[in-house]
Amino acid sequence: MTSVGLDEDIEAFEASASEVFAPLRVRPLRPGPFRSSLRAATAGDVVVTRIRCAPCQVRRPARLITSGDRELVKVTVLTSGRAEVEQDDRRCVLGPGDLVNYDTDRPYQLTFTDPYDVTVVGVPKGRLGGHADALASRTAVAVPTSRGVQRVVGGFFRTLTDLLGEGTDGFAGDAGKHLTDALVSVVISELAELGPDDGEDFGDRVLAHCLARLDDPDLTVESVARAHGVSVRYLHKLFAGRSMTLSAWIRRQRLERIRRDLADPALADRTAAAIAARWGVLDATHLSRALKSEFGLTAAEIRRPR
Repeated sequence: MTSVGLDEDIEAFEASASEVFAPLRVRPLRPGPFRSSLRAATAGDVVVTRIRCAPCQVRRPARLITSGDRELVKVTVLTSGRAEVEQDDRRCVLGPGDLVNYDTDRPYQLTFTDPYDVTVVGVPKGRLGGHADALASRTAVAVPTSRGVQRVVGGFFRTLTDLLGEGTDGFAGDAGKHLTDALVSVVISELAELGPDDGEDFGDRVLAHCLARLDDPDLTVESVARAHGVSVRYLHKLFAGRSMTLSAWIRRQRLERIRRDLADPALADRTAAAIAARWGVLDATHLSRALKSEFGLTAAEIRRPR
């Protein structure tokens, strides 16, 4: 078992995580002591890891990837906290109970904005056979484990987390072999064989994608369609039965965050234009009018002490 205690510094945590999986870089998101816990055990050639850690960003940049690294499909279930996962020009937002996969043979980035607890299962790509290609097309796609068959999968992963939390030394012998087979089967059946609209509502996945990119000025219905491999017409049809169009929803989400920041005394030194730009609105000419229409208050009125 690999173990890093709660008081180890970020260099020790980075080194242990790199040894267990593949070389990566870790950057803390908050000042002060960095607290982390990493416990890892093997079941055959599959590695099972429980990680509890302070907010941080985990990256596997292209410059660290070599032919000698282990080629793993990493399947992660978030028990607590919140995270953003990026790979292959896709980005998703994870909440507690969500599952996601990504590959070590291509760059990826994980941003944990809160203290978090995750179970990470690393499966050698060679164990997945022809299913590896299907998994590669579904990296950085959040799959909830709160309903249906996925609920059973989530329970399975959480049981592994509990075992690691108890300090098990590994999964050896026949039990380890059977567990390895079961883990590989779970990954194949619940990820590789999911259809494009299975696992979660496609519309909700689109909204999660947009929430993660509200700060991008180039976020449009057209860019969302390209990112998901569908037509703009399909997106319009998808949201036809909802209370507003996708473009109107994006606009409202941005305005809500602009209003929140304008009302924050800690941001009083920032101009309304700077705050708007933070949320992807580069032309603030009509910002006050838009806020007045949406919330009944102009930018100046929102900032006025009450």
